[in-house]
Amino acid sequence: MNLAGQFKQSLLTFKRRQNLIIFFAVAQVAFYVFGQWLIASEIPAAVALRTEVLGQLKDTAYLKPLTTFLGGNIPLQIAYTFAFNLVFGAFLTTTVSGIVFFIPYMIAVWRGFVIGLLTFGLIDSPSMAAAFYGTFILEFCAYSMSSAIGTDIGLTLLWPMRKKQASRKEALREAIRDGADIYLLVAVILFIAAVWEIVALHLIGPLF
Repeated sequence: MNLAGQFKQSLLTFKRRQNLIIFFAVAQVAFYVFGQWLIASEIPAAVALRTEVLGQLKDTAYLKPLTTFLGGNIPLQIAYTFAFNLVFGAFLTTTVSGIVFFIPYMIAVWRGFVIGLLTFGLIDSPSMAAAFYGTFILEFCAYSMSSAIGTDIGLTLLWPMRKKQASRKEALREAIRDGADIYLLVAVILFIAAVWEIVALHLIGPLF
């Protein structure tokens, strides 16, 4: 199958799984808004958590390559950000974890919640809003897809009849095949997100 045909297949599979994908997107946005509301309301526990997480950001291991030996090299920073988000942000964190079907949901809502906590009051210009929300929308779309894939696989392991296949093995094979189709879209979106994020960082500086 050529690339155009593969994209068409990916879009068809996306449409079949769109309800689960939308569920994850709504959950992430809802908890993002909840996190923002907690900080706006000056809830002490939320403010303390925000302060703690912000204090730890500068020592986060995955950010160090961007500020040390990759600093200033935009193509390498884009490649690193894309690879990290695809392998760790999407595949290992939200897809592989879906073997236990509810874990991707827990990760999704926590991710949205923490980003809501951290970013309240920090986006104070149109350029910063474009940089942040562009990255936010693209990455959360991709993570909604990867989370849906993981959950679909986990639910299939638990309840194979939902796939209307003759055996658990065939049902799982279908879930994995659908996941592989959708991952093409995940990869494309995360690459665009990496370009958007790194170029924005060089133009307007870091958010935190």
